[in-house]
Amino acid sequence: MAAAASLQSSLSRRLTTQDASFLYGESIHGPMHIGSVSLFDGRLEFDSLVRQLEQRLHLIPRYRQRLNFVPFNLHHPTWEDDPTFQLSNHLKLHKLPPGTTEEQATRMAMDVHATILDRSRPLWEMHLFDALEDGRSLLLWKIHHCMVDGVSGIELSTVVMDFEPEPPATEPPGQPWSPASPAAPDASMVEAALDMAQQQIDAARRNQTIYRQPSNVTERVQLLTTAGRVISTMVSQPVVPAPWNTPPVTRARSLAWARMSFGEVRGIRGVLGGTVNDVVLALLSEGAGRYLQEHGVNVRGQQMRIGCPVNVRKEGESGALGNRVSMMFPTMPAEPMDPVSRLAAVRKETDRIKAAREPQALELMMESQDAVAPALMATASFAMNSASDARATFAIPQLPTAPTLQLPAFGLNFVATNVPGVQVPQYLDGKRMTDTIGLMPLGGNLGYGVAIGSYNQQLYIGMMAEPRVMPDVHRMKFHVEAAYADLLAVATAASNSSAAPGA
Repeated sequence: MAAAASLQSSLSRRLTTQDASFLYGESIHGPMHIGSVSLFDGRLEFDSLVRQLEQRLHLIPRYRQRLNFVPFNLHHPTWEDDPTFQLSNHLKLHKLPPGTTEEQATRMAMDVHATILDRSRPLWEMHLFDALEDGRSLLLWKIHHCMVDGVSGIELSTVVMDFEPEPPATEPPGQPWSPASPAAPDASMVEAALDMAQQQIDAARRNQTIYRQPSNVTERVQLLTTAGRVISTMVSQPVVPAPWNTPPVTRARSLAWARMSFGEVRGIRGVLGGTVNDVVLALLSEGAGRYLQEHGVNVRGQQMRIGCPVNVRKEGESGALGNRVSMMFPTMPAEPMDPVSRLAAVRKETDRIKAAREPQALELMMESQDAVAPALMATASFAMNSASDARATFAIPQLPTAPTLQLPAFGLNFVATNVPGVQVPQYLDGKRMTDTIGLMPLGGNLGYGVAIGSYNQQLYIGMMAEPRVMPDVHRMKFHVEAAYADLLAVATAASNSSAAPGA
């Protein structure tokens, strides 16, 4: 509950350009919400869950706010209180047939997750699936990416959930909630014009401060040059043509997930070197390489590129909702490798990226998006999204199992985001959360993506796929787990060898 005060005090009404880009980039077949699938040890009582959320809504003001779009998209939308807010529109109960397995419940949750959020309401939903064959409960959480990124989503969950089965009572609000009156269209336009003017003034002041120091100018030029080189590489150097990169990607979703000991992963890092992120990237890239080879893709001499969001929150920004991310794009061999060589290749690439300061360079380049007119962003995105949805609507149900022609592919193969979580047990309505798996958006030509998270000393790898282009995501899970077993075996052998007498 400690995050509650900061969540309330750090709200900003108007979406930033980065926040709004997730809104403009959304389509029916490419919904831009994130979320999680969480499993609980025991049955969550729906009525109790409703009461608990009702008691804490005042701690999460954004949960009762909807988007207010400015006429003609003169500026990005603002968050406004929803005068028609009803918790029943956001918290849903799904009664499962007797004997429902975890796999079956997950498929049902993915069907619900595939649907786009209603923009006329606050952009979040929670769906309780009650109950699995062993008495557990499954909770699906959907929240739009324009509201939170992975880090702020984890912080938000600490307000909804508890760190003990029987927490102290939530302090009630000082006064009953009363929604503020929505802004009239003409007032929204005036406010948008003033905000645009203020934004330009603030930008001019920042630039004035920067350009007073020649060293700052030199640094920015170097970073922008680096950013240009990164983008140029992505569009000019091909990557392995993976079947899951074959557009169009429809809105159907499937999920497989792997759980690993966080202590073992840290142990691999300690013996073989690198970071936890390096170890995870080694598992994902090796698993993907083996999957591609299994499916008849020619991986010899090919490269694989993974998009990795990088948290760029600064000190003092903890608790702020919205998005504060940059990116890095490690490129590594697509051909299967032995465990030590794979981790070494990943370490070499991530060390190069850090030395070149590529995430900082791309962050600076993203800031230039503020100069693009919101109306232009919205219009261009609408045109691209409409074309993508039209293609997805008439897509064939499933691709051939083996490619007959491999054309060069450019850009990314998939996105993998790593969000550190809470390392102690969490509870909801007195029930312990046993597992939580992150969910990420797919769309365009990205029919596979990975959300990595940690919880209660376990590492979770959630592999999301569009079943038309990847009908067997469970095979990707198999290969990732096999790569983990191989890497762990090598690290264990090396550790035992160094600990042996006389070593």
